[in-house]
Amino acid sequence: MTVDQEQTRIEHDLEQSAADGIEELIGATSVLRSELNTHETICRKVLDEMRVNRKITGVLPDVRADAWRAAITNALRRFEAARHRVLLVLVAIQVQEGRSIGEVAKAWGVSRQLASRWVQESSGLEE
Repeated sequence: MTVDQEQTRIEHDLEQSAADGIEELIGATSVLRSELNTHETICRKVLDEMRVNRKITGVLPDVRADAWRAAITNALRRFEAARHRVLLVLVAIQVQEGRSIGEVAKAWGVSRQLASRWVQESSGLEE
């Protein structure tokens, strides 16, 4: 394989990773949105119960607080992980396209230090 062919393969792999990652992020966003809606509904129920002087120790089992907390935490983690993976692939593509760390920072609205960290973290994606 020539150097040009290898570069083209890497470009294609990064673009495919970006597309796959964005699809995953869309799915994680949908799940998170659903969990946030459920979270809001449960919070309103707890608040209503507290306003009628019901003891919280009786309310929490009724709303299954253990599952409620775990569901929102897991949805947030999956969303953040997918978002970070997409960000790194997009940063890798920016670098591949010849963007400087300063340009990456400006594009994302972050400090050069954070952009530099992202560039370092994303450099392993091209291998």
